[in-house]
Amino acid sequence: MTATIQRGARSAHVYDRLRELIIRGRLAPGARVVEQEVAERMGMGRTPVREALQLLVQEGWLIGSEGGRRQLTVAPLRDDDVAELFPLLGDLEFAALRNLDRLSDEERARLVADARAANRLFGETVAQVPIDAEGAFTSHKAFHATLTRPLAGPRLGWLLGMVRPQVERYEWFYGTLLQGSLDVATDEHEVIVRAVESGDADAAAEAVRTNWVNASRRLRGVIHRVGERGAW
Repeated sequence: MTATIQRGARSAHVYDRLRELIIRGRLAPGARVVEQEVAERMGMGRTPVREALQLLVQEGWLIGSEGGRRQLTVAPLRDDDVAELFPLLGDLEFAALRNLDRLSDEERARLVADARAANRLFGETVAQVPIDAEGAFTSHKAFHATLTRPLAGPRLGWLLGMVRPQVERYEWFYGTLLQGSLDVATDEHEVIVRAVESGDADAAAEAVRTNWVNASRRLRGVIHRVGERGAW
């Protein structure tokens, strides 16, 4: 039993590390991922590495080639993925904001203050020239997490945890190319915060969904301009 838990912990470590490398582009779209090489670099046996790779394939981070000798590569960055993922995340956050009525007035006021502070930091960060990619990525992630954390139940929270990182990969890779237009996102965030402040769950939910639909359009515009990555 203990050995199984330890192996599971090692597999989770490999999964987390590889997923983060993919999100940040350090494992580029189309790059080969070889089980033996991963095991050697991480100083682990091949079994936990294999388990981690299988999970990454299941979740769409890696794709396998057809044929007898299967090769794994990092999934490409594709326009149609953005068209699916961003509105999907918007729908999940929509569901979370619909739970606004569950908060007391004091809890809602605290949420408003925290979200407004997070959005202020995001706005200040994206106004910098050149843009601070790490700061923009982190502050944008913090704004949306601040909004949904107190409102999403365990199942919705799990779904958000599955979809958000997929979206973050696109934000990290293409986000800096949106410099000069991200102030629009800050304004959209403020619309969400004002709806939360007024206690209007429907308006807040619709505003967050609109924000992600608009984000999809903005980012797809960049992809159409500079191209997909790792696609064939």
